[in-house]
Amino acid sequence: MFRQVIVVALPGLGAGAQPDAVDYHDRGASTLEHVSRYVGGLELTNLAWLGLGNVIPNGAVTPARPPAASVARAARATAGREIQGGLEELVGPAIRALVADGVEVHGIGGAAHAFLDVPGVDPHEVGAHEALLEAVTAVMHRHPRGVVVASPDPGRGLTGSGPVGVARALTRFDAGLTALLDQLDEQALLVIVGLGGNDATIATRNGGGLTREYAPVIAYSSSLPSGVDLGTRLTLADVGATAADVFGAAASTPGKSFLGELLA
Repeated sequence: MFRQVIVVALPGLGAGAQPDAVDYHDRGASTLEHVSRYVGGLELTNLAWLGLGNVIPNGAVTPARPPAASVARAARATAGREIQGGLEELVGPAIRALVADGVEVHGIGGAAHAFLDVPGVDPHEVGAHEALLEAVTAVMHRHPRGVVVASPDPGRGLTGSGPVGVARALTRFDAGLTALLDQLDEQALLVIVGLGGNDATIATRNGGGLTREYAPVIAYSSSLPSGVDLGTRLTLADVGATAADVFGAAASTPGKSFLGELLA
């Protein structure tokens, strides 16, 4: 079983429009598909190896056969597109349940700010010249037990830029994964998840900002079998429920844990 769960949430990492995207003027949004087309292809070695291409439409990222990780796409069940609400759905109830059970919880970057009002969450800033994954790796080593939740600070990462900016940010993130994956303990579970899309190709229709899209979910540990298809999840809260389940706290959280599917 795992002694550590690391959740890296990336606002702007979109895997195609949700059925209700039309209500947000986001019909046809598909961030990674459209970014790939705009820049002439995405070379994301680590993310492709993990299985990002297996949940992205139309070959925007080359599918892995089989992927090294277990993969899914998850819908946002709560209303809206803003980052704070997405993070709350993703892990908010789980964080509170974990803290109540005495489990160490660490927030990094935007996630630290999002849960400042939750007593017991240890916040960690990301330095001005520090990459998000560098901060994750440092916290991972200093605190090898518990849950780490990381998200870029507002204005950094995949948001606030057009297709070229998204492609560059994704490439940097992918390169940073090399060191994290190399140092990941076999008793650690890494979950990379989107929080809506950032499809600037339809910005004139929705007024800019995030787009209402499915989130890719990538769950990896070197101790797990590869290539489990986790399907389409009805809520981002399944990620939080899984993290809570690792530490026996899932009963008090919304969402459906996929820990059993990972271990089957």
